[in-house]
Amino acid sequence: MDKNFESEINNEIKSNEQNNVFERVLEDELVKSYLSYSMSVIIGRAIPDVRDGLKPVQRRIIYSMYELGLFHNKPFKKTARIVGEVMGKYHPHGDSSIYEALVRMAQPWLMRYSLVEGQGNFGSIDRDPPAAMRYTEARLHKIAEEMVEDIDKQTVKMLDNFDGSLQEPDVLPAKVPNLLLNGASGIAVGMATNIPTHNLNDVVDATIAYIKNRDISVEELIDIIKGPDFPTGGIIIGKSGIREMYITGKGGFTIRGKAEIKHEKKKKSIIITEIPYGISKAELIKQIADYLQEEEIPVKDLRDESDKDGLRVVIEFPEDVKEEVILNNLYQKTNLQTRFNANFLVIDGDKQPRLMNLKQLIEAYVKHRFEVVRKRTQYAYQQDSKRAHIVEGLIKASKAIDTVVSIIRSSKDSSEALSQLVDILQMSEEQAKAVLDMRLGRLTNLETQNLQQEYRDLLVRLEKEKELLMNDDKVYEVIIEELEEIKKKYGDPRKTEITDLEETATKFDKKDLIPNKDIVITLTKKGFLKLMDIDAFRTQRRNGKGVIGANLMEDDIISQIIYSKLHSKTLFFTSLGKVYEIENLDIEESNRGTKGKPINKYIKLENGERVLAMVDITDYVGELFFVTKKGVVKRTSLEDFKNITSKGIRAITFKDGDELVSVLRINSESNTVLISTKLGMSIRFGIEEVRTMGRNAAGVRGIRLREGDEVISSTVLENDNGYILTITENGYGKLTEVSDYRKQSRDGLGIKNIGEIEKTGPIVGVAYVNGDEEIVLFTKDGASIKFKVSDIPTRSRTAQGVKVMNLADGDIVADFAVIGGEE
Repeated sequence: MDKNFESEINNEIKSNEQNNVFERVLEDELVKSYLSYSMSVIIGRAIPDVRDGLKPVQRRIIYSMYELGLFHNKPFKKTARIVGEVMGKYHPHGDSSIYEALVRMAQPWLMRYSLVEGQGNFGSIDRDPPAAMRYTEARLHKIAEEMVEDIDKQTVKMLDNFDGSLQEPDVLPAKVPNLLLNGASGIAVGMATNIPTHNLNDVVDATIAYIKNRDISVEELIDIIKGPDFPTGGIIIGKSGIREMYITGKGGFTIRGKAEIKHEKKKKSIIITEIPYGISKAELIKQIADYLQEEEIPVKDLRDESDKDGLRVVIEFPEDVKEEVILNNLYQKTNLQTRFNANFLVIDGDKQPRLMNLKQLIEAYVKHRFEVVRKRTQYAYQQDSKRAHIVEGLIKASKAIDTVVSIIRSSKDSSEALSQLVDILQMSEEQAKAVLDMRLGRLTNLETQNLQQEYRDLLVRLEKEKELLMNDDKVYEVIIEELEEIKKKYGDPRKTEITDLEETATKFDKKDLIPNKDIVITLTKKGFLKLMDIDAFRTQRRNGKGVIGANLMEDDIISQIIYSKLHSKTLFFTSLGKVYEIENLDIEESNRGTKGKPINKYIKLENGERVLAMVDITDYVGELFFVTKKGVVKRTSLEDFKNITSKGIRAITFKDGDELVSVLRINSESNTVLISTKLGMSIRFGIEEVRTMGRNAAGVRGIRLREGDEVISSTVLENDNGYILTITENGYGKLTEVSDYRKQSRDGLGIKNIGEIEKTGPIVGVAYVNGDEEIVLFTKDGASIKFKVSDIPTRSRTAQGVKVMNLADGDIVADFAVIGGEE
């Protein structure tokens, strides 16, 4: 290095040192400066003090309004004047932040117990902005006056304001436990607080319980305080979250708005009367409207009927809408249900940010009130001691009035009189000054008695104050008395309901969010499964051509069809004697013209395995009745199918290449079963003739078949009322009274079910009906028709029936499903 250059550098360093310029590592300086800034934000702006529950700007607003004399029984004053007072004296950070804080303290939907009473437009629960400060007025609420009570009695530490010209309180005396009552929320640098509001009665009772038993557990306090209580009401779900919040200082729970469902003539209504805390009503209504529009839900009206008496949002629907499902969706997809995540971060008495639990918050408040009451007592003791000393001198003077008058008349000035009074009457200077300042009217006998009574009263007060200063228990008794007085003056019933439900109750199942509508499930021979809304099939008259019901692949036909409900399950029985289970909600809904999805998308079938029968179920009560192509039957309890794995389980064992035709659900009311063959034979026998067997059993013979014939269908009959519906391949159908099918013994040849089989074509299926149902037919080529069962005339057992569907050339009826009827 050049010596001249080195010399210049050294000289510059010496010069900097002489001019108080210091060198620092940039990283260290940045860390130090940022920490300083962050602590300033944490302590000076965003996080409340645990003792009075206020942020600095809120405290300064209340103190300035106190200094201005804006009490609850005094006239309102322009908020612009209040903001100017706060900004000019204590908070030089801009008028907007001060006004926002003042407005918030006056909004009853945010503050459980408002501290400021506003006059004019202070915004709304719709998040409408308040009017400018030049238009609004304010004064302290009565409960806010309790926050500053005794502040003039040296109860709290006073600090210099920003320019050292005035004094402001470090904390308010806070006769009211404001932190828990009104809660707090704020975001600082790397820290945040979110404390919910609470009911005054609960908080006071918990605080008194703590004072009486300092070893009380948090769990015992939770039994008293129950949970948050929001000004907007609502319902809290999640007691475990509340408990965690109180024990650890962090936790969350769900808040749900309060809604009721009303049924009136030709309409149903959802009426919302309470919404979660902190939610904009206008935004919630917009979310509801968006949901109803997106889901294309028919709505008669959506209106806001809220007024000064309370919140009320009304949603009107036609009478055929499932309003419970819509309400569940509103909870799930809008702010009618929200989550409150609490964080009990506060500034403690040592001016440090600290996470506290419920007991620590109450403990900190009680400690603060103890100090306030003790300091207030010290102040009162000092004042009463001074007054007692003066009164004692006045009494002494009144007893020696002639001497006092003589001393005053003989003294050349007041200082000589003062000296004479001190020497002759043995008074202190303060007493002598008081005697000299005393008016002559005080020398009457009545006034002397009044002085003596005042002196006695002062001695009694001094004795109590001394006891308070010497005995901590007495201080706590005073705190309890004051809290009970606060409870009597301001206590009110809870607004928020706390349920016994846990958080899992807010996680809706698919079934809670989707209407349980009527559906048809079809399966083709090539394994395409399709679920369709029953409303996709318009009702026609019988013997029509129908409409496109499925876009089938070449050489594919409808092999299975069932009517079910969307919330039910479907059991699939296969050629390998296995059974699989699918929730109907998991099957993709399709329109009539699509072919559906491969069934392998839903269940894992083995190579060559085919679905032969489908059964819809809602529970596992009752039994299943199996019927095979070769006439074998079997009964098995549904309980045996309760735990079906994704790979399926054994349902039946087939013999000699047999395969399943149908599976019927039977219960205690089921009486007989009717089995029908392809070539028009049928047999009816009692279900009791087939004993209940296990899943692996093969079954027993139900009907003897003639050569070339096979079982095609079966149905359960509960009694002799009703009809047997028979449908054939060539589109013929008929209704026959059940009584025409006499009861026989199992394992017989049966009786004839239809005549002219050559004309009608083989039997497609039989079903027991009451006559008020509808029927959906599907053809081999994918056409479908839906018509009323009552459109089919009643015919004898051996009649051929009538044409129910006009088929295209080469097409035949593949399968059908009966819809509706008596439950």
